Amino acid sequence: MKIPNKVDIKVFFNSDRAILIACIFIALIFWLLVKLSQTFYTSADFQIDYQLPVGKSFVESPPTEGKATLKGTGWDLMSYQFGNLNSNIIFEVNDVASQAINAGLVIDKFQETLPNEVEVSDVNMDFIFIRIESETEMTVPIVLNQNISMAPQFQFADSIVFEPDHVILTGPSTEVESIEHWETEVLEIKELKKDQVLQLKLKPSLNKEIHLSQDVVTVTLKVEQFTERTLFVPITIKNAPDSLKTFPERAKLTCVVGLSKYNDINKNSFQLVADLKGIPLNTEKNTIPVLVTKQPDFVRAVNFQPRSVEFFFVEARDTVVTIVSEEE
Repeated sequence: MKIPNKVDIKVFFNSDRAILIACIFIALIFWLLVKLSQTFYTSADFQIDYQLPVGKSFVESPPTEGKATLKGTGWDLMSYQFGNLNSNIIFEVNDVASQAINAGLVIDKFQETLPNEVEVSDVNMDFIFIRIESETEMTVPIVLNQNISMAPQFQFADSIVFEPDHVILTGPSTEVESIEHWETEVLEIKELKKDQVLQLKLKPSLNKEIHLSQDVVTVTLKVEQFTERTLFVPITIKNAPDSLKTFPERAKLTCVVGLSKYNDINKNSFQLVADLKGIPLNTEKNTIPVLVTKQPDFVRAVNFQPRSVEFFFVEARDTVVTIVSEEE
């Protein structure tokens, strides 16, 4: 590539082409100056902040941003755009349950943040409706939102533990006081067979005015293998006369229990009851159901046979006593 020398450059600037380019450039500058002196419309975003009375909270979050239409010369609008990328307006909220801020007040507030040469001609809202009430705090328990499948022959060894096990909610009283618990994000685990200690996020609040004391909790999951245990448990009969007998006297009971608790259960850990209260004893159907009235809270899938017992009466028989006297 040939590099032009000083002679070539001097010849170019003395040519008609160079004069034409210079004239075009000067005309473009004058055109730009005339254009920027005309009136234009443009849009601008602004932020809205609120100052609430002490101890008050929004029932629902009002808008925190808006869009305005600005009017001014090209020079003024360009100067504003480059010098004020973000504009904030602040409203002091009165201690009134319901109130409204009209568009005129929004325009006036935004106008105060602008140079005199730029005018706010419109905003994208007619009213800002505000509802406030007393702010309150309430402590609610955390609940695991989970989709966990256990590996074969495994179960939870203990209750799921959270640290902390509660969350403090702060917000409008009518909203906060209706909440009974707070869920975590969904925890998905497939084929769980080992203890787990996890950091899990709490669900975000749908109402932006409800604030959580923390957004993460520690979840501890303890699992263990389980097995089936078989016991023979006596059946207790209630509200039966002395002459009434039942059969059988005990039932074969099976349950599922974790290996760590296997030796903690025996026949006394359960109670099977057959209650004759309110059952006519002269009925042809002489069976009564058997119910489980006591069982450990760490067992599951309790089953027993038989599910009912038969009852019958034992009649007392007359005994004849013969006295034999010996003759002398």
